Amino acid sequence: MNRYFFYNFMLVSLMNLMLFVPHILVKNRYSGGVSALIAAPVIGAILMYMFTSAMARYPGLGYPEILKKYCPRWLVSLTSVYFAIMWWFSSTIVVVAYAVLINRFFNPDANTTVILIMMVLAAAYAASRSTLTIAFIIEIGIIVNAPIILFIMFKMVRSPQLNFDSIRVIANYVTVMPTVITLAAATLIFTGYIHLALFNRLFPPNFRFKHLYVYPILGFIILLITFFVPIGFHGTEGVDRYIYLWAVTSDSLIMQYGFIERVIFLFLIVFLNLTLVYTMSGWHLGMEYIKSCFKACKPEIDSPKAPKANYIILAVFATATVLYLIFTNEKINYLITSYWLVLRMFTEIVGVLWVFILSRRRLKPE
Repeated sequence: MNRYFFYNFMLVSLMNLMLFVPHILVKNRYSGGVSALIAAPVIGAILMYMFTSAMARYPGLGYPEILKKYCPRWLVSLTSVYFAIMWWFSSTIVVVAYAVLINRFFNPDANTTVILIMMVLAAAYAASRSTLTIAFIIEIGIIVNAPIILFIMFKMVRSPQLNFDSIRVIANYVTVMPTVITLAAATLIFTGYIHLALFNRLFPPNFRFKHLYVYPILGFIILLITFFVPIGFHGTEGVDRYIYLWAVTSDSLIMQYGFIERVIFLFLIVFLNLTLVYTMSGWHLGMEYIKSCFKACKPEIDSPKAPKANYIILAVFATATVLYLIFTNEKINYLITSYWLVLRMFTEIVGVLWVFILSRRRLKPE
């Protein structure tokens, strides 16, 4: 079961490329972006150790079920709705950004709204499946796509176009203290562990999380590549000109492998798969949080048939996502995402501390 925890970690780590995280860090490269890279693994590791330690004491239970043991129902319902909105929005900003990206790099004549509708229909249908099915889909998605992304990252690091002088210039700003926005962006890469809030329902009694020390190291390596590779390709000043930084950076690389020449096409196809998996996962978590507010809805990890409530909730999510695209643009989306990243960081800290304190109370003799 440890591998399912790893897959969720990798999913969020790789999807940070689509969440404006590289652009936010690069925009603050002279004002704390570098030091945030060092602070983020420490913060992420502490929160991850606390959260996994707490959730391990409640095998088979999700975050809402744990809160119901100690807190009034109205508070649990309010918290669940808040978390549902957070998860819905985390997936929405990704799928909306990718729909715009397809319009920008693949087919400029295509209607962005039509592209988004096709994507949200596929993601919503997949999200309506059982939690166990979602875990299997994430596993398949990571096994198929992660090696290709890691290969592209490796080729970029080894590329002769990479200018290490630009990287060294920016690295010298490591002494500048990080800001809240840089910490919020950098710590996102370690947020995959928070999926355990509901996927903990799948874990059997006496389960133990193993090799947790690997996650901060792996996340730190991915974070370094995420930040420094675009700087090495575009220079210390030119790197600030792009919003979809990694899409442009991948277009700077050429491979001589038959039908694969422009790496951007391979990059976008792979991230199309991961975007759908990430949206499916986020909407499924949001849906489960909403369902936990109703007494009639009991948590099931492998229901043979999707309840009607699943389709109703996901229809609301999908409709809200399309409306978000219609009433916003790239600049507004970037601004909202920046505020959401800060809100997410503080929400994550409070949520982890909350369940950790509750798990310590459980050890006290009654």
